Amino acid sequence: MGIRTAEGLLEAYVFEEHMEGGRIDEIKQTFARTPGVQFVGQFVGSFSLFARVVAADLSELQNRIKTEYWEAGIHSSWSLNLTASSAAAPKRASPDICALVCARAQGDPFEIWEALDASFLRKDEGEGAAVVNARDFDLLVDLGAHTIEDVIDRVSALRAFDGIGRTSTAFANLADNAIRPPKS
Repeated sequence: MGIRTAEGLLEAYVFEEHMEGGRIDEIKQTFARTPGVQFVGQFVGSFSLFARVVAADLSELQNRIKTEYWEAGIHSSWSLNLTASSAAAPKRASPDICALVCARAQGDPFEIWEALDASFLRKDEGEGAAVVNARDFDLLVDLGAHTIEDVIDRVSALRAFDGIGRTSTAFANLADNAIRPPKS
């Protein structure tokens, strides 16, 4: 499995936790206009905003993090998608009602990711997963359904999946909340 997307780019995620009250929409809009942003949306859980970005290389990503992204109000933890060459990954597509589940792997995260990809994820409905280099978790899983209750059922099923340890989940209704800037 490769770290680069099919287009040869690095894919990174940010879990923005540090927001001043009332600035979520402002930060979301400003950040969406910066280079490389592919998705940004508000979530309810351990982070307020989540975004997916792409960059040509690590140097470009680091430069954006300390300049444009910082100036846009993004000041939290970043992670690389270590399985970015996969066709399905978090927030490349997903239903409006969704959950992002940060999971600790009990075993090799690449093997658990492969098992999720083979037998659990509903890729035809936009679900995806990635192995990531985060402080407290190894996997990021994007689950979706038509109702919040159905998403919670999917999260419960994921928690029972072999190899999934401790999890932290954030939920969103992306209908009027997500920004997916046009690809340039």
